[in-house]
Amino acid sequence: NQGDKQAEEKFKLVNEAYEVLSNDEKRSVYDRYGKEGLRGSGGGGFGFEDIDLGDIFSSFFGEGFGFNNSRQKNKKENKFPSDLQVTTQISFKEAVFGCKKNINFTYKTFCKVCDGTGAQDKEETTCSHCHGRGQMGVKQGFMTFVQTCSHCQGTGKIIKNKCKTCHGNGYEEINDTIELDIPEGVDT
Repeated sequence: NQGDKQAEEKFKLVNEAYEVLSNDEKRSVYDRYGKEGLRGSGGGGFGFEDIDLGDIFSSFFGEGFGFNNSRQKNKKENKFPSDLQVTTQISFKEAVFGCKKNINFTYKTFCKVCDGTGAQDKEETTCSHCHGRGQMGVKQGFMTFVQTCSHCQGTGKIIKNKCKTCHGNGYEEINDTIELDIPEGVDT
């Protein structure tokens, strides 16, 4: 796609990823320390400061390709969907003439006591097993498989004193009711 800036950028990223994956030493550094490790390993000016191999492969193959993307696991804003979908039944008469309906629904919100950390004292420690990555490499023969850390369940953090309000989940389920004004002539 000559002249396509977006395609050119993706090609550069794939090329840089190939440089890491085809070099056993660089791949080993990336597997152990992520892109930060490549900065200090004499990366030859590849510009890895803004590159996450997980992002590159996820863009081509979807999530779960086996590369760590710790930024996703730690983002509070991505933890819960912001849109809710609630279904309710209305009668033919209510659809024709309109009505007011009370709609009950449940949603998740960050625990106010622990500020969404899941820890009573709002303190989390970095998991010593995966070193905060949330994933561990398991070597079987010449293959290395990446799996979710069983000690921190992929969060990269260990909570010693779980919050008593949310039981360490970091969120509360809230039941709420709103009055919905259904206009006349609704068909769906």
